[in-house]
Amino acid sequence: MMRRSTPLILAVVLPLTAGCIPYSAGTTAVPTPVGTMEPSMSAYFIPAGVDYEDADSSDSPLFGVDLEARIGIDDRSDLGIRVPGFVGVVVDYKRRLDAGPHDGAAVAATFGGGVVNLGDHALVQAGLLASGRQNSAATAYGGVKAMQVIPLTSGAVSDQPTIGAFAGVRLGSQRLGISPEIGVFYDPSALDLRQSNWIVVPSFTFHGQQLLDLFFGGSRRGADPFPPRPAPVPRPPGGRWP
Repeated sequence: MMRRSTPLILAVVLPLTAGCIPYSAGTTAVPTPVGTMEPSMSAYFIPAGVDYEDADSSDSPLFGVDLEARIGIDDRSDLGIRVPGFVGVVVDYKRRLDAGPHDGAAVAATFGGGVVNLGDHALVQAGLLASGRQNSAATAYGGVKAMQVIPLTSGAVSDQPTIGAFAGVRLGSQRLGISPEIGVFYDPSALDLRQSNWIVVPSFTFHGQQLLDLFFGGSRRGADPFPPRPAPVPRPPGGRWP
C-alpha cells in the first residue's frame, strides 16, 4: 500500500514544498566552538507561496525543511553544511569580523555555495550577520542575505537574485535552543507561482548538540551515557568480613 501511495503523496507534497534555497539563517554571529559540531533543523513556510490568478482559487503556502551541521574551525570561523529541502547541498563559511569576547556582541560575514533543486541549479550566497551578547535565555540576531541560482541543466529555468533581511532570537544556548525568525525577501518567482515579488518567511530552527544526546540517549552534560561498573571490593583474608 505504501509503495502504491508514494506517487500520490509526492504529487501532493512536492508542489507545496519550497525546498530550493536556504531562506532561514538560524544562527548567531558567534562561530561554533573549535572542535565541536552544532546540528540544527529549520522548518519554514511562505504564506501565499502559490498565488493563483483565478479569483475562485485560494492561495497555498509553501513549506521547507533544512538540515544543517556547523563545525568550528577556529576562534573566529565555522563551516556549515546544509541540506535544503532534502534536494541539495550547500556549504556556508562564517567569519567573525569583530575582536570582542566569545560571549559578547558580534558581527560576522557569511558566504558559500552548492547545488540545489536536485542538481538543476548551482547556488551562490553571501550575507552579513550581527547578534547581541550571548545569553542562555535569549540572544537577538539579524542580518541581510543575497542568493543567486545558476542553471546547470538545459531544462533548468533562469532566476533573478533573491535579496532580503531577517531577524530572530535564539532561546536557549548553543547546546540546546530554538530560534524563531522572520525574513522578508525580494524573490521574483521564476515559475510564475505568485504575483508578488516580495515574500515573508517565518521559520523555527531547533539546534544544539543536546539534540543528538536526546535522540540517541546521551547525557546532556556530555558524559559517557554508559559509565563502567565500579570494580568489586576484594574480600578480606579468610573470606569473612569483620
